[in-house]
Amino acid sequence: MQERPVISFAFPRPGRALGAILVAMTLVGLGSAIASAWTADGSWLVEALACSLATALTQPWRLVTSGLVTSPEHWSHLFFSLLGLYFLGAPLERRWRGWRLVRFLVIAVVLGNLATLAIDRVLPPGAQPRFHPGLVYGPASAIAAIAVAWSREYPDTQVNLFFVMPMRGRWLMWITLGFCVLNLIYPEVEPEGVMAPFGGVLAGLLFGGSPSLMRRAWLRLRLWGLRRRSAGLTAAEILAPKTARRPRPGAPPLRVVPGGLEDALKKRNPPKDKRFLN
Repeated sequence: MQERPVISFAFPRPGRALGAILVAMTLVGLGSAIASAWTADGSWLVEALACSLATALTQPWRLVTSGLVTSPEHWSHLFFSLLGLYFLGAPLERRWRGWRLVRFLVIAVVLGNLATLAIDRVLPPGAQPRFHPGLVYGPASAIAAIAVAWSREYPDTQVNLFFVMPMRGRWLMWITLGFCVLNLIYPEVEPEGVMAPFGGVLAGLLFGGSPSLMRRAWLRLRLWGLRRRSAGLTAAEILAPKTARRPRPGAPPLRVVPGGLEDALKKRNPPKDKRFLN
């Protein structure tokens, strides 16, 4: 049976991977806020990790590190980002294991930044400034992706939205998409960029679920390749003896080590009284 977690007032226990991400985001968020409030050049930490659209392709690590940065101007950005990752990420980590969750979040942040970069290049310079942000940061794409992935993994699980509204897990994906559309309608400027959550939704659709759409496509491609390869085989090729593989350079020579049960039985002296051989 599939595990059916319920998002409510219960506090799930995150694994090592999610715990490390939450700790890193907390340290970066508090560090950027302290630096912004108490140092002369307070934005140096944000500028060091955030993604600049002008240098996104020449400094590709910023496509990933920008997901750890939150707004130093108010605590709510850090708090709600940690809250979303904590409650939605813990059930996925238990089901996916840590490495898949980390890889999924990295892909979501990268796709979110690429979506923001794409809309910046496509729209003319005269468009609204929120479509041409100079510096983007924040985990909005990761939270959108993890919400969509959660809804695909647990579509029939009851979710208490905002801890009050009971609903099925499959509706969480549509609510997430609705919030993404609202960000386009209302003029409030998001530090991640208005298109970043759409990149997260795309990541959730492609890489969420067990198996995910990308894994299904990969397995079908491999099956097609195997069928095409087997269709061209003849009976003579199938029955032909396989050629011995050449040892790779520098590999140690293979040798047979004497011993085992057969050698032990050969060296054993037969008993004098053979009544007990059975």
